[in-house]
Amino acid sequence: MLRIFLTVSVLFWNQLAAEKAVEEALDICGETDCLKPIEIIKDKNYNELEVGFHRRVETEVHAVNFQSAMEIGLEKLFNYSRCGNAAGTIIPISSPWGVFGYFENGKIQQEFGVFVEIVPEVMNPPEPKDPTVKIVNVPHVWYYARGFDNKVDDEQIEERVIQLLKDLEQDNQPFNRKIFAIAFTNTQGLMGIAFLKIGE
Repeated sequence: MLRIFLTVSVLFWNQLAAEKAVEEALDICGETDCLKPIEIIKDKNYNELEVGFHRRVETEVHAVNFQSAMEIGLEKLFNYSRCGNAAGTIIPISSPWGVFGYFENGKIQQEFGVFVEIVPEVMNPPEPKDPTVKIVNVPHVWYYARGFDNKVDDEQIEERVIQLLKDLEQDNQPFNRKIFAIAFTNTQGLMGIAFLKIGE
């Protein structure tokens, strides 16, 4: 009985923390041009997020961990936004920024897609000068996501990714198990981990 109580208590506090992180992210997005979900369905200890069409700039990076991937990738993406494009102009970008990671045989690979959102006002972003950088048009999608509001290291991020994967599997949710996203809204550790919902 005590074990059940403790488990329920942990899940409850995790859900409160996740809701607080989502609310913080929405507050920040209310003040800036960052990408906001169209709809949020609060369910269990993760949410379902509906995200409308948007554009981002992205690059593939081979790195030993998330942090290294972010450092390498964001430098290229910031270069694109600071005149490193065919128009030689500044392209406004916004949060969230982050990485896509890939699972193979149950393990996270050392290949990452690093991304930054392009603000919606930029209707036709110019092509990047760097051939390893690309503009991606993202269609309307749904994600299963969990929010966090504190900084953690690579090992803890990986634990969070695997825990969300296990929770979605336990709930028999329809999602893409091969790719996950880690998105940051600020530099203080406000982040979300997500898997793409399929079948929508």
